[in-house]
Amino acid sequence: MDIPMILAATTAIGTAAYGLVDSSKAFKGGVSNIGYGFVEEALQPFRSALELVNKDAPFELAKANWINGMNVADQKIAIKGLIKLGIAPSTAADLAEAAPGVNPASLLAISAKLETGAALDDAELALLARLEGVIDARLDAAFERADQRYRNSAKVIAAAVAVVISEIGAFSVVTESGQGGFLLFVQAFGIGIIAAPLAPIAKDLTSAITAASASFKTITR
Repeated sequence: MDIPMILAATTAIGTAAYGLVDSSKAFKGGVSNIGYGFVEEALQPFRSALELVNKDAPFELAKANWINGMNVADQKIAIKGLIKLGIAPSTAADLAEAAPGVNPASLLAISAKLETGAALDDAELALLARLEGVIDARLDAAFERADQRYRNSAKVIAAAVAVVISEIGAFSVVTESGQGGFLLFVQAFGIGIIAAPLAPIAKDLTSAITAASASFKTITR
């Protein structure tokens, strides 16, 4: 058995599976939508501020950046910027409620100053920093959960697609030669399961096996 060739074939299935999963992004974001729900859930307490910036689609920018795969740090900065833009007398109470420890009356006074462009004192700047800290904490947790859900789901979907591809290959062999039968389909299932996780490391693994094989051949001569 040519193990490097088998690894290469298995890797090809895994790579094809990842490619098909990734191509789903062309259809309204496809697999990229997975995990975003955690981000939107974290932003719900700040909805009034985001609606002040974009009334019809308050979470549109957050979703667009997530689907586009923007760097997470940049996504957080963009979201915090929108929330800060939404600090106003009409949203102060909601924002204070979403941030424990932020006094509603103080935030209302700050929002009034922001509207007029008046300078903020140190205490007011500290309160805004506290609000920003709460937003950071919520976003950090949300993006960690979202990223974990996305990565794990993408791997599972890719594995499922790899199994389908592998089974189709087995079916074509059985149809053409009439050999293999049930055992071949079981083997195809196993190949499909390992194909997706194997793909990222296949090149290094193949090189290592080839080198080891060459070494043993030299020893046994």
